[in-house]
Amino acid sequence: MNEDTHQKDAEDGSADAIAATAVISLVVLTLYIWLSGMPS
Repeated sequence: MNEDTHQKDAEDGSADAIAATAVISLVVLTLYIWLSGMPS
């Protein structure tokens, strides 16, 4: 039972890491598009 809990925590951690990476990438992409459209 303890290994099942540990495996579930590891899967949750992976999902959290993927979600955080996706959110950060989206913010960076949005800022890049926004700033590239500004006049220099």
